[in-house]
Parts: sequence; structure tokens; C-alpha cells
Amino acid sequence: MIAALIVAVPYAATAQTGEAGYRLGAEDQIEVQIYGTGGVTVRTRIKSDGSITLPLVGRVQAADQTTQALAANITAALKRGDVIRDPIVNVEIATYASRMVTMLGEFGSPGLLPLDRPLSLTEMVARVGGLRNGASDTVLLRHASGSTEQHNLAAIAKGEARDVALQSGDAVYAMGAPQYYIYGQIGNAGLYAILPQMTVRQALARAGGPTLAGSERKITLYRDGKEQDAELTALVQPNDVLFVRERVF
Repeated sequence: MIAALIVAVPYAATAQTGEAGYRLGAEDQIEVQIYGTGGVTVRTRIKSDGSITLPLVGRVQAADQTTQALAANITAALKRGDVIRDPIVNVEIATYASRMVTMLGEFGSPGLLPLDRPLSLTEMVARVGGLRNGASDTVLLRHASGSTEQHNLAAIAKGEARDVALQSGDAVYAMGAPQYYIYGQIGNAGLYAILPQMTVRQALARAGGPTLAGSERKITLYRDGKEQDAELTALVQPNDVLFVRERVF
């Protein structure tokens, strides 16, 4: 399990990133600065039809353009109208609202995040503080189209699986990992995530190992309402309860 994945994995060579640059959309708020004869600064929200209205220019289509492309179009409109001879136009995004990704479940800081540039799954996970303790390495990715995929973050981090590029409207859900509970003569009693192919011996080590009074040869396993002696090489299963008994001196 990756408890806190905070270093994103480069994905330029493995994931389709699309055209570089954030594409503006309806409800994004932008600030347009026009310089030439004096200066004009306008903060406006892109309308549902994708347009904005500016002084000296009028209606301009803004949706599906980058800020650089929009600035170039406004500059061209000013020149065509002979409003400003040598205009300089700058466009900046004040508030992202049109292209968002939803991060839900066992993330450090889940929520709704802007897709302000091409981002991979691991980069977005890093933005929300990685996975919480007890979370599964496998996350569920649901696209706006309704299709779903599962991706293992540990495999991506190890280079064993490809990272993926996120799209506007995607939702990523981090699930809790299967867990076991251990108590008795153990260093740190509590609830722990089950790692792949985890044995009882590894489960003991994860919890700090038996105390001086405990014995790894005296482990009681409670599973499905039944009680049995646990074998150290046996695999731990979801919802297992392990009780470390005292050694006999």
C-alpha cells in the first residue's frame, strides 16, 4: 500500500495528454488586460454559449481556446477595427470552473479540483495529499461517459503499469483496503490494512511484533465466527482477528 503518494510519476511518454494548455470553458472567470492607448482591464465570466463581451471589441468567442489564443484573437479584432494601432493583450484565468475532476474516498484532501493543465492520475493524487493510511493501492476511475477503470497506484509507481491522463468530468474513488485486527501481547494493537499475500508472520511484524510477554507461537485466529490456532505462514484474510497470547515460562 502507498500510504502517501506525493511524488507524481511522469507520464508524457505513456499517456495521451492531448493538446498542451488549458482550454477555456463556460463559467471560467478570466481577466483581460488591453494596453495601447491607455489601459483597460476587464474581469468577466465566460457565458454558457462560450462567449465574452469586451469594451472596444464587443462579443468574442472564448470557449475551447487557450488564454494565448484568445489574446491573439482579441488583438486581431482590435487591429481590424482600427481601435488601437499596436495593442498588447494579456489574458489570465481568475477562477477555474469548467473543467474539473472529482477526487473521492480515502485521499488526504478529497474534493473537486480544476484540471488546469494536462494532468495524470498520479499527479492529481499528489495534489490531494496522496492516500490515507488504510487505503487500497487500487483506485476506481469513472469517466464522464460512464465507463470505469481500475488502476493500481503502486504498480504505476514501480513502472509496472502505465499512468493515465485525466479528462474533464472524471471521478476518482480511493477505496479502503481490506483490514485485519490484532490485539493481546503485541507491540501496537489495532486495525491494519492487508498487503498483497500478507502472512500471519508479516501481520505480526506490521503491528510491532509480540511483546516480551507474548509468543508468535501462541496466536489465536478468529475467522468467520470460528476460533483456531494461526499458522505463521498462513495468509491473512479480510476481517481476520488475531490474538497474541502470553508465552508460557
